[in-house]
This record gives sequence, structure tokens and C-alpha cells, in this order.
Amino acid sequence: MFRSSALGTSSALSACALLLGSCGGGGSASTSMSTLNLGLTDAPVSGVTKVWIQFTGVEVKPAGGNPIDFTFSPEKAFDLLTLQGGTTATFLNGTTVPAGQYEWVRLMVDTKPGASYVMDSTGQHDLTIPSGAETGLKLIQGFTMPVGGVANFTVDFVVSKSLLAPQGLSPDYLLKPVLRLVDNTQVGTISGTFQATTLSNPLNTHCGTRPPVIYVYTGAAGVTPDAIYNSPDTTDPASAAQPLTTATAALNTLNNYAYSIAFLPSGNYTVAFTCDPDDPAVDESALTPVAIHFAVFSQTVAVTANMTTTVNF
Repeated sequence: MFRSSALGTSSALSACALLLGSCGGGGSASTSMSTLNLGLTDAPVSGVTKVWIQFTGVEVKPAGGNPIDFTFSPEKAFDLLTLQGGTTATFLNGTTVPAGQYEWVRLMVDTKPGASYVMDSTGQHDLTIPSGAETGLKLIQGFTMPVGGVANFTVDFVVSKSLLAPQGLSPDYLLKPVLRLVDNTQVGTISGTFQATTLSNPLNTHCGTRPPVIYVYTGAAGVTPDAIYNSPDTTDPASAAQPLTTATAALNTLNNYAYSIAFLPSGNYTVAFTCDPDDPAVDESALTPVAIHFAVFSQTVAVTANMTTTVNF
């Protein structure tokens, strides 16, 4: 998973000695350490067929201590679009680190030419990651590693909100990462299916040729769903909200469209869908009916940890 399990343990033990003064004596080595499992998941994005990113390692930053570096040898590369519906890739597995509070996680990106790229209907294109060489993909979010225990976290790489095709860079793409770190014990899932009558509604003019795309928004009261690339008016509390994450429905064995969105922290959400989803290469700001369209097909739901909540349309 990194250079070798021995090297990863050595790095963590060195950090333990630095942070805690000593990891030995009276069994303190085992009780002052913790085991970290770190995975990667994603949400889909329309308009592209592959988002390939290569990583050289992971860093975690203990509170008050120096970062702990886990280098991958060889590098780890993933097509982010394959990591959906609860599917994850492994960054760290059974990795030993000092117990305690941590301040951030950094995903180190391979910045060699061609290491990361995007594919769309016109072919393969470069993917630019600003400051990737210097800072990687840094997720500033605190977490706790339990003494003598195991913690399982997942980085949700919301590529639907991260991938841009700005004017002047086309046909290449820009990645401005939107990342979430979730505790796997504190998250639930929303899943459901679509009725044919819903998809044949006259408002869903594109559902005959495209699968529905589900958008999930934080909160269940007063939320007006909107598109990803629209910018809500921050001075207006009633302005439309941007989604937390998305999912694309697929035909199941019963020939019905079905979807599943995992790694949602416990809480209240608004769920909506469209068959005319956001495209990073399209300016959505002029599509003023989008918020109304989403609102027509929105539902509210409560998500409970370690449970699946059904939302059918």
C-alpha cells in the first residue's frame, strides 16, 4: 500500500517517538498507537468518460506534531468514475500511526506529464491540478485516532464539483478539488428506483435518452435545489443550494433505473434528480429554470448511520 508495510510502520513509530517521547515500556507501544484505514470514493460527472489521477502517497498531520508521510511504491492510480455507489479504492490499509488528534490529510499527486488526465468524447486531455506539486490535495479536517483501536475513514472525491473546463484551457481540464473526509461508522446510504411515469413526465424532456442523475443537498427545510455550477447568492438565505454529492442511476436486472449514494453523514437531506445534468464544459449560470426543475422532483429524507434509506421517484 506504501513503500512496504515495514517502512510504513517505521515511519509511524518514528513519529510516535517524536510526538510522545517514547513508545516503549510497560506495553505502551501498543496502547499509544492506532490503526488507520483510508479509502477513496467519488461522485459521477457528466460529459466525460474517465478521470484518471495518479497519487504518490498520503500525509497525515498530528496535532502539534510533524506530518507523517506514507509513500506509494509503485504509485497508485485510479479512474475516479469507477468509484461510485459505495465502491472504494484503498489508500492505506492497516497502517500504524500514533493515537490522538489529527489536523489534516494530504493526497500527494503525481505531477509528471501524462500521469493524470481526462477522457471525453473528443479524446484524452491533460488535467491541470494547481499547486499539485507543492501541496497535493489537502483536506483540512480534523479527526481522531483511537488509542489501541482502529479507525476507518473515506475521502469522498466529489469530482462533479471539482472538474472544470474553463475558457482558455479547452480542450484540457482543470481540477479544483472538493473533498470530504467521513468516518465510516457515522455514515449511511440513500438508494432508490424510478417509476416509468416519473421519467415520462413532460418536464423530463431528456429522460428518453439519458439516465437520471440524483443530486443530494444538505438540509431538509427551506432548501431550493440547484445545479452544481450555478453560484448561489450568498446574501440571500433563500437562494438555491449546491449539491453535496451526486449519483447516476443505472438499469438493474428488472430493467428499472436504480441508484445508491453512500458515505452520507447522519442528518437531514433534500434529494432531487434531473435527466439534464451539469456538464463542466457548459456555463450553467444562464439556465435559470434549473432550480425550479430540481424543486419539482425533490424529496426530503433523514439519513441514519449504518443504515440505507430508500427514496424512490
